[in-house]
Amino acid sequence: MDYDEHVAAVERESDALATALGAGAADAAVPTCPDWTVDDLARHVGEFSGFWSHILCDGTGRPKTPFPDPPAEGLADWCREALGHLATELRATPADTEIWTWSDTDSSARFAARRCAHELAVHRVDAELARGAHGPIDGALAIDGIEEIFVMMGARERSGEAGGETLHLHGTDRDAEWLITLDADGFDVRREHAKGDLALRGAVSDLELTLYQRPPLGELDRFGDESVLDAWYREFTFG
Repeated sequence: MDYDEHVAAVERESDALATALGAGAADAAVPTCPDWTVDDLARHVGEFSGFWSHILCDGTGRPKTPFPDPPAEGLADWCREALGHLATELRATPADTEIWTWSDTDSSARFAARRCAHELAVHRVDAELARGAHGPIDGALAIDGIEEIFVMMGARERSGEAGGETLHLHGTDRDAEWLITLDADGFDVRREHAKGDLALRGAVSDLELTLYQRPPLGELDRFGDESVLDAWYREFTFG
């Protein structure tokens, strides 16, 4: 996916996320974020959006977007405003603008657009689940989201518990496959058809959601050792 596609995804996911946040009780539980209410999720997403908006402003020299403290009430509306500022700054920022990132290999606005697109897609699912049901992640975005997980994993400390477990992912709605090997000191990814200790077969949206420890929308075929997912979650957990 290119920069404009990531920005479009941010806009699309922001709108759906804000709609879900405002669609019911603010104190409703978010089942995929233990101990969080909808208001807690709105606060997190708003702070995330404000943070990256100001990072982008630092890169372009544009005036900092408004970012008031979270209010005691009306967090869904406050979050929607923060999401709008994020989309505006991404649209105003050239893709190759140098900004701060936590990546050792990419200090451009492209990194921010990609990170924001996937963060908001997953939290949009969280918000919708708090209201009862969730929609899928767009197929192209889901494939890119799986690839971005490997970027995040590469920047994290290892658990030291992995012992060579292999996980095969097979997308049924897109031409996409991965074989992931988890080792104590790292991981390896091959984008090919191969036998793993555990194979997951289904829509790429459901594969990504499962990697993020979110419920898939459809059925996933599972073949092999289910404990491999436990090994995966020890290496990658997303709040």
